[in-house]
Amino acid sequence: MRTLYETATTMLALINPVALPALRFAATFFLLINLAGGAYIFRNRHRFFDRDRTVDNDIPATRRVRLEVVMIPWLGLTTLLVILPIYFWSA
Repeated sequence: MRTLYETATTMLALINPVALPALRFAATFFLLINLAGGAYIFRNRHRFFDRDRTVDNDIPATRRVRLEVVMIPWLGLTTLLVILPIYFWSA
């Protein structure tokens, strides 16, 4: 049975070498955009995730769940966008 690494290596080997510079640029560009979005969310985290006085029962557990709903997908996407350029730059 093939591992995920072997499958990814095979897929990267099938990419046309002429397209690699454009893929490297695009992957790096989207990584930078994602990191800028993360910095924006971090700088405005009090506005997004702190107590909202207009909401009833806004307890700390609710605020923590709001933070997790945003951060878990963002961390997954960031991990993918970090690994992908590494593959493209090492190809």
